[in-house]
Amino acid sequence: MAVRQYGRIVVVGGASPLWTPANIAIMANCSSLQHVEVVLYDVFHDKAQEIADLCTRMVARAYPYCHMKIRAAERLDDALPGADVVVTCYRNGGHNTEDKLDALARKFGSHQNSYTAGPGACLYVAVQAPPMIALVEKMLKFCPHAYLINCSNPLPAMGMVAVKAGLHPRRVLGFCGALEWLRRDLAGFLGVAQERLTFKIGGTNHCTFITKIWIDGLDASAILHKKVSESKYFDLGMWGKSSMEIKIYHALGYICPGGHASDIFPTIHGEWVAPGPDAPPKPAQFGKDFVQLLKDYTSGKNSEWIPPAVREVPFSWLDALAGDPRMQHFSINIMNLGAVPNLPDWTVPDLECFIDERGIAPLTSAPLPESIAEVVRRHQVTFDMSARAVVQGDRALLRQAIQLCPFGDYMEKADAILAEAKAEFGAGYVF
Repeated sequence: MAVRQYGRIVVVGGASPLWTPANIAIMANCSSLQHVEVVLYDVFHDKAQEIADLCTRMVARAYPYCHMKIRAAERLDDALPGADVVVTCYRNGGHNTEDKLDALARKFGSHQNSYTAGPGACLYVAVQAPPMIALVEKMLKFCPHAYLINCSNPLPAMGMVAVKAGLHPRRVLGFCGALEWLRRDLAGFLGVAQERLTFKIGGTNHCTFITKIWIDGLDASAILHKKVSESKYFDLGMWGKSSMEIKIYHALGYICPGGHASDIFPTIHGEWVAPGPDAPPKPAQFGKDFVQLLKDYTSGKNSEWIPPAVREVPFSWLDALAGDPRMQHFSINIMNLGAVPNLPDWTVPDLECFIDERGIAPLTSAPLPESIAEVVRRHQVTFDMSARAVVQGDRALLRQAIQLCPFGDYMEKADAILAEAKAEFGAGYVF
């Protein structure tokens, strides 16, 4: 099987001590990335260099068959020329930006996480978008045909920003591990192995509904309904248990697993139960000591390799584009452009796509159940307005986006929210 080999992948936000090593480990098992050069770029160059050195030793020991080369670059101008793929996994302002925005939003009555919804998410778009716009400008100059795999939150909004800044909408692909956790949690809830479970989804990142479900190829909607009717909580595995998913199912007729339901429906008051002693442990990749574990492994102090916590989905996309036929159907957060008839073209839902060497083709679907479509529309209109506000430099449009956030009364609070954000983050942003 002849599979084209990629020349260069650039990771923006490459100093991440968790995301970068785990995903480079995944890349090392991809058929199209056996000879790729991975270039890590980050404003914290010294940290990126440390991660590059660590990952080089990790690949040499854990994946000796892979001839990947890894380095860090101080300037995007040195990293981007000739890149086939650019991956974004950055948080502008550092790892605590989301915490700052969450605390700011709570002052004005919002308890939604800023990486998903609410006024904090509108502000997060304003903070995250300027680096994305600058990156797109350089991509158009140095690697105009490269794919962008965006892993930076808020995921759909950052996809909108990249397209509005000039990238082709079918070359901007959003990935979040939430879809992988969704499969695991749903299988656990139903008490079946993941391999026996197949389903269709509708919605968008952190707002993914199960519209159809099968076990061993047979319709399992009645099994799901019975299980939900008998349950008070939906088991989120390592994260605990929540009654939100059960309440949403009874309200809309569809389950929304994944652990982010409280951000999308903040007015539905549910219960959350912390994980008990019998809950599965969190993977080492979520621990603060993950880099130390890797250092121990690459130095020979620890002989046991820790495999990645999330499966290889985003980089399997690249294998399919390179001509590997083993996996060709994927769910991708990508601009709609008519794929779902009752969603606007500019929305960025999770779409089922077919991928081969010719490119990425979202599969046209039947209209979403109207209850789900309306949730997606009202959720994403504030993202679209926020993205346009930053690209156009229009503070009034960002103000309107905050005022229109669903499930909150922000009409008279928007100016105070923007003033608070300016005081926290300083000049240089649209607020």
